[in-house]
Amino acid sequence: MITVSRVINTPEKVAPETRERITTLLNKYGYTHNTAAHNLASKKSGIICLHASSKMTINDPFFQHFFIGVGTCLSKENYSIQIVNEIKATQFCDGYILSGFNFADSALEEAKKTGKPIALFSSYMDPDVDSIDTDNVSSAKLIVNHLIERGHRKIAVFLNDVESTYVQERLDGYKKALSEHNIRFDEKYVHTVDNSVSGGIEGAGWFKESCCDATAAFFITDIIAVGFIVGIKELGFNVPDDISVVGFDGLGHHLMSSPKITTVVQPVYEIAQALSKCLLDRIQNPNKPSVHKMIDGCLDEEESVRNIITKGG
Repeated sequence: MITVSRVINTPEKVAPETRERITTLLNKYGYTHNTAAHNLASKKSGIICLHASSKMTINDPFFQHFFIGVGTCLSKENYSIQIVNEIKATQFCDGYILSGFNFADSALEEAKKTGKPIALFSSYMDPDVDSIDTDNVSSAKLIVNHLIERGHRKIAVFLNDVESTYVQERLDGYKKALSEHNIRFDEKYVHTVDNSVSGGIEGAGWFKESCCDATAAFFITDIIAVGFIVGIKELGFNVPDDISVVGFDGLGHHLMSSPKITTVVQPVYEIAQALSKCLLDRIQNPNKPSVHKMIDGCLDEEESVRNIITKGG
């Protein structure tokens, strides 16, 4: 009976041959695992709290991919998801998955106070938290290199006002690409806008007034790039003939623009699944070593970049 119980509740502790034999017998006699009863007996809720910042909406393509990735993984293990905008000690859950790290938000510290396992979509290093993220530095460098290799040397960069690690990391990637090609970094090409279509439209006005000698622009999110293209067209510019545009995210918005936007794709769905798996492993084995992993983005070359290298040059 003890071995059968272990196969049901802690299969990883049972030898594979024994586990397979007992599982076959359980299936033969129609055994169905009662998740609710198991959770009650083990003092588990069967619920994972998924934290999203108050600025993040269900229409955000990042959140959509992230939520589906988490949900796909957790549902296979009979876990439910509760979406929360703030962390409270009274929340009935077995752990937290945080969709990012924001310096202006106390979510991570509040989650740590609960003593429950935490998985974080960020490069932010904390020895008590599992974290996985896109390598924002190398991925930003990849997309800016794409512009430089096509002859662009005066490249504007549009940041957003989100107080998160990824903003500085993507700016660092931009700077590294310039440095490796002996291009001087110039603050006049840097502009910060709201992380939205309207922010991109506002950025188009700034570009016309202050930065129109640039031949290309890197946007740290695709959503800003989409707005910029709308705004710059209204001001009489053409993309990519007058200004080349590249983005970052590759979550679908870049394909709804005209022209479609060349971008670097971050694997949000896959990272969300990996974080979910880390959290479930942590729930089963609280003392396991923490996981800290970075994943490179990949280039999606579309229609928004013009090659300005002259023949013979």
